[in-house]
Amino acid sequence: MADKRFFSATTGLLKVGVPKTWEESKANLGYIRNAGARQFISTYNRVKDLKGDELLWGDEIEYGIFHIDPETKKVRLSLRAKEVRAGQ
Repeated sequence: MADKRFFSATTGLLKVGVPKTWEESKANLGYIRNAGARQFISTYNRVKDLKGDELLWGDEIEYGIFHIDPETKKVRLSLRAKEVRAGQ
């Protein structure tokens, strides 16, 4: 059986933790969404004026292609990234 523990560093303190199940995680979704939005805004404000910045080894770009149904307001992840990128 795989070891499900993970390590996290908090202000220099290394802790051992066990990932929560989806059901256990649901209670924290509001905090996670807000923290993600704050982190995005903070990062955006820090780098928004950079010009000609190079991506270096180890830098990542993450993206998703989504479809939003205007009637139901549902968002679905498109699995056509390979097809879309081929058209570049």
